[in-house]
Amino acid sequence: MSFHRWSPGRLVAIVAASVWSAFFAGAEAQAATPFVWKGHTWNVTSGGMAGVADGSPSNVSIDNNGYLHLKITNTNGTWTASELFTTDNLGFGTYQWQVDGPIDVYDKNVVLGFFPYGPVANIGKDGTNEIDIEFSRWGQANGPNADWTDYPSSGKTQGETSFSFSLGGGTLSTSRFVWTSASIEDFLMTGIQPLGSTTGLIKSWTYAPTDSMVDIPQQAMPLGINLWCFAIPSDGKDEEVVIRDFAFLPEGAAIPDAGTGADSDAGAGAGANSDSGAGAGANSDSGAGADTDAAPATTGADAAPTGSPDDAASRNPSAGAPSSSGCTSAVAPRARPDSGLVLLLAVPLAAGRRARRGARRSERGGRYLARILSQ
Repeated sequence: MSFHRWSPGRLVAIVAASVWSAFFAGAEAQAATPFVWKGHTWNVTSGGMAGVADGSPSNVSIDNNGYLHLKITNTNGTWTASELFTTDNLGFGTYQWQVDGPIDVYDKNVVLGFFPYGPVANIGKDGTNEIDIEFSRWGQANGPNADWTDYPSSGKTQGETSFSFSLGGGTLSTSRFVWTSASIEDFLMTGIQPLGSTTGLIKSWTYAPTDSMVDIPQQAMPLGINLWCFAIPSDGKDEEVVIRDFAFLPEGAAIPDAGTGADSDAGAGAGANSDSGAGAGANSDSGAGADTDAAPATTGADAAPTGSPDDAASRNPSAGAPSSSGCTSAVAPRARPDSGLVLLLAVPLAAGRRARRGARRSERGGRYLARILSQ
């Protein structure tokens, strides 16, 4: 059945069920014993988190290459997801993830998220102080499969753009955003790209609201990564994503020399579309912004990915340096853990904030559905 023929009552029921499930899923959240990856210490969620499936430390591991694996699994009818947060707060600068996974064709109920999130550290309340990269169709088989959402430091103004993309049958991609006190720039590229490169650009978007001190987060925040269930996967299958590398470069720091090569395994059609202006960007429902759509390159030079275990670019060479805008990263470089699987043991952590966040993200899915139904 086409979602355009859904009745308002059915839509409300679906959204209400998601909110209800997400709220009670957060009743007994926990975090794992901290472990080190890419120069940062991370806690892993065990228990309530966003969506309808609890987080499980058994779904998070690091392989012999130093790659981070996140899973959604079904064990004897019980679905669990995966989530982790840095123990330190990261501020203005460049954030980049090199990803190996079919993020363009995940089940419609699966969500992959990269997001600084202040409320987990009592920085603002839910609905503020968050910067999201999310890959999901939010339950709609034919809906857009990606969105970038920027929450304010205070108030209710949000910048958001949703779009559809394809990796052309490949699985390698690079996601990045550049956060300053005045703007947030998002980028999505095919292949494994080094910091500073836009080779294989699929889409970029700049959010630059007039009142940036209010409408853009201004404090350093913990960073989250999660793979979660907006609803139970409709295909009934487990899911996995591999994060080959994460890099954070504080504002003002020089980009490490990672060479000019990049791994690429996918391409798309030719041509490029660019929309820009002072008003809201294309596919955006709020805030000043500009969209750029570009065809990714079909080939790339073969080079060692920046996520390789010995690559200095995968660490933060300037951690702890204050940004030129006064937002500070408080992390210092740490030793990489021994290769092999990292065992993650659970210890208690209060759940209320994650329960509210899960409910809010379910509400966001409802808003998205309402928007497309009104079109």
